[in-house]
Amino acid sequence: MTKLPFQASRLTRIALTAAVLAVGTTQLAGCFPVMAGAVASGVAVATDRRPTATQTVDRGLQMEADSTLSSRYNGQARVSVTVFNRKVLLTGEAANDSVKQQVDQYVRGLQNARVVVNELEIVSSPSFMTQSQDTYLTSKVKTQLMTAEGVPSNSIKVTTDKSVVYLLGIVTTAEGDRATEVARNTSGVTKVVKAFDYVSEAERARLDQASTSQNPQPDGTVGTPAPVQSVPGVGGPVNAPADSSAANGAVATPVTSPVASPVALPPGRSLP
Repeated sequence: MTKLPFQASRLTRIALTAAVLAVGTTQLAGCFPVMAGAVASGVAVATDRRPTATQTVDRGLQMEADSTLSSRYNGQARVSVTVFNRKVLLTGEAANDSVKQQVDQYVRGLQNARVVVNELEIVSSPSFMTQSQDTYLTSKVKTQLMTAEGVPSNSIKVTTDKSVVYLLGIVTTAEGDRATEVARNTSGVTKVVKAFDYVSEAERARLDQASTSQNPQPDGTVGTPAPVQSVPGVGGPVNAPADSSAANGAVATPVTSPVASPVALPPGRSLP
C-alpha cells in the first residue's frame, strides 16, 4: 500500500511528459497553452496554498485592475496584471513615466492590494507583438514546473513579458530555488524574476495538509539557463496567508516568515 502514491505520481509524470513530447513532435505551438492549462486545472484547487477567501480576492483584484486599466489607458499603456496572494505584479509598457506612475497609484489604491510590484517599461508606442510568444513560454514553464520534483506548481503563478518570466507564489526557500532553476533552464526564457512569498517548512506542512493533496513530482528541465534577477524586497517578514476567514474578502490574520536570500546568479534581483 505504501507504493501506491509513488506509482500514481509516476503515472502522472509519464502523462505530463507525454503531453509535452506530443506538442514538440507536432510543433503545434498554438495548442500547447490549451493542453498545459487543461492538465493544470485538474489539480489546481487541491494544491493551491492560498485560502479560498484569498483566491477570491485575487480574482476580484485581477478583474477590477484589468478592466479599469484597459479602458482608462487604452493606447497609452499595455498593462498585464498578475495577482497572487494579494500581491499585484504589473508588466508591459507605458507611453511615459507619468502614465506609469498613474497606473501605479491606481493599483496601490485598491483596497485589497497587499503589495504592488511595478515592472512597467517606458515605451513610446506600447505593442502587442510579443504577447503570443510570451503566452507560449508561460505555458511551457508551467508544464516544466508541474513535472519537477519538489515544486508546488499550483502554488506558483507564472507570467511572461518579452521572454522574461516572473514567478509569484507561496513557497519555502528550497522550493523557490528549485522553481527558479526549472524556469531559467526552459528554452526561450531570457531572464527569471522572483516575487515569491516565503514560508517556513512548518507553515508549508500546515498549508499542504490543509490542501489535502501532494505536490507534483519529478521530471527534468530543458534549455539554456537564463539569468535570475533579485532586488531588495520589502524589509522584514513576508506575509503568507492563514486559514482564518477574511473580512471584506481579505485575509484577516496573515502568517509571517523571514525573507529568504536570493539565488546567487548574475545579474541578481528579487522583487518584494
